[in-house]
Amino acid sequence: MSHVFDSYLQAYQIVRGVSGIGEGNGPFVIYHDGFNGLNNWVGFLPNGDRVGMDTHPYFAFGGQSTAAISSFGPAACTTWGPMMNDSWTNIGVTAAGEFSLATNDCGLFVNGVGLGTRYEGTFAGGPDTAVGSCDQWDDWTSYSADTKAQLKTFAASSMDALQNWFFWTWK
Repeated sequence: MSHVFDSYLQAYQIVRGVSGIGEGNGPFVIYHDGFNGLNNWVGFLPNGDRVGMDTHPYFAFGGQSTAAISSFGPAACTTWGPMMNDSWTNIGVTAAGEFSLATNDCGLFVNGVGLGTRYEGTFAGGPDTAVGSCDQWDDWTSYSADTKAQLKTFAASSMDALQNWFFWTWK
């Protein structure tokens, strides 16, 4: 990851070299965590001027879960809330540059065209252990009122836990 640190440092130096240091001089410089976790950035640019972090938290690309959709609202709070709070304390400005309500990797071309899904065990990049069928998740037109309500709760919990966010959608 040192090559990422080096390139980020170089970008910071270029921006600050052009815009200056101190309030009113140039933009915030926001770094993506490189999907390496925010905690790996603690201490990077300790005296940096107006720097921040961007992260893209998803449940869909971790281990696949067959847990009830109702479990994801609390999971957003217990997983993402502390992560964001720690980053604000230890790094500074932190935003979720994208997130979604996907609890699994079902969905047309989520992993790429023709690459399958982890959920069904068909993902070209592995693992090959299926945990279920994507049929119920891909047919959003048949979601029950309860499923919709639970997704709404998951959305509200995610927005609260992430604090500063952009919502990613295919539309």
